[in-house]
Amino acid sequence: MKKLQIHSLPLKEVIADIAHGLDTSFVNDCGEYTVHLPAEWGTGVIKGINFDGGLGLLVYACTFKCDLEMSFSVDLTHPLKFLFCLEGSLSHYFEQDEQSHSLQRYQNIIVASQGNNGHVLHFRKNTFTEIYSLEIDRNRFKTKMSCELQKTKPSLRSIFEDDKAKQSFYYNGFYSLVLGELFDEMKTQQHDYLIKKISLEGQAYRMLVQQLIQYNDDLEGNSDRKILRKSEAHAIKEAVEIMKTELDTINSLNFIAQRVGLSSKKFQNGFRHFYGKSANEYLQFLRLTLAKDLLIKTENSLQEIKEKVGFSSQSYFTELFKKMYQITPSNFRKEYRKKSTLD
Repeated sequence: MKKLQIHSLPLKEVIADIAHGLDTSFVNDCGEYTVHLPAEWGTGVIKGINFDGGLGLLVYACTFKCDLEMSFSVDLTHPLKFLFCLEGSLSHYFEQDEQSHSLQRYQNIIVASQGNNGHVLHFRKNTFTEIYSLEIDRNRFKTKMSCELQKTKPSLRSIFEDDKAKQSFYYNGFYSLVLGELFDEMKTQQHDYLIKKISLEGQAYRMLVQQLIQYNDDLEGNSDRKILRKSEAHAIKEAVEIMKTELDTINSLNFIAQRVGLSSKKFQNGFRHFYGKSANEYLQFLRLTLAKDLLIKTENSLQEIKEKVGFSSQSYFTELFKKMYQITPSNFRKEYRKKSTLD
C-alpha cells in the first residue's frame, strides 16, 4: 500500500500537497485546482475549489494502480466533511482511533474529528472511485449563519457550532435521489468560467441543503423516512427488470421487494414516484402490454397468452384487458387482423 501525507489547509494547499505526493504539478484555473494522476499512479483527476462562507468542494474521480491511503494530518481543527460515493468504494477512519468506516456506492457520511485528529481515506486499487467531499470551515460558516444556527434544531446546530472540535461526529446513510440528480447535473454542465463558478457554488450549497434535509429525515427512523434514496431508485429499476423477465411466475410483489432490499412501503412509494402508479398497477400494465404484443405477433391461444403473462384467471385477464384497451382480447385480435388484411 502507498501512502500520501497532506499537512495543509485550505483546499489550494491540500491540492498542492496531493500533487507533491504524486510527484506532479497541479493546475489553477480561476481558483479551481486540478491534479491529473501521473500514469505510474493510475488515471483520473482530483479537483478542489473554495467558496465564500467556509464551503469547499473536493472531487476524486480516479483509479489507482495500488491501494492508496491518503492521510489528512494538520495541527489545526479539520473541516466538517460531507462525503458522497458515486462510484466504487472508500474506507474512512480518524487518524488516532483507526476504526474504519466503509463507504459504498450511493452512500454518504458526515464526519468531524475531535481536536486536531486527522482523517484517513483508503482507496482500493484498480477500482474507479468517484467521491464528492463537501468541506466546511465551521468557524467561518458559523459566523455567516450565526442567527440562523441559533434558531435551528439542536441536532443540526451542535454539528456546526463545534468549531473547536470538542467532540467527534459520524453519520452514514444513503444519499437521496435528488442528490443523485444534482451530481449528474454537476458532471454534465458545460458552462465556462463565470457561469461555471457561480453554478458550482450554488450546487455546493444545494448539496448541503439536501444533505441536511436527508439527515433530518434519517432521524425519523426507517419506517417514517419520506425521502427517496438513490440506492432505492436503483432497486426499483432492478425490480422492474425482474418483473419484466418473470411475469409468468410472479406470485408476490413483497417477495420482489425483499429481493431488491426494500420495505413494502418504500417499494410502493418508489413505483408511485417513478411511474405514477402502485407496483401492482405497474405489474398489470406490463402483463397487459405483453399480452397485446403476443396477440399481434403470435398465433398463441388466449389461454396460452394468459398463462405467459402471469394471469391465473381467464375472466380476470379479459376484464383487465378490456379496462385498459376498451376491447376484449379476442376482439382486439380480430380487429387487428381485419385491419392488416385491408392494409
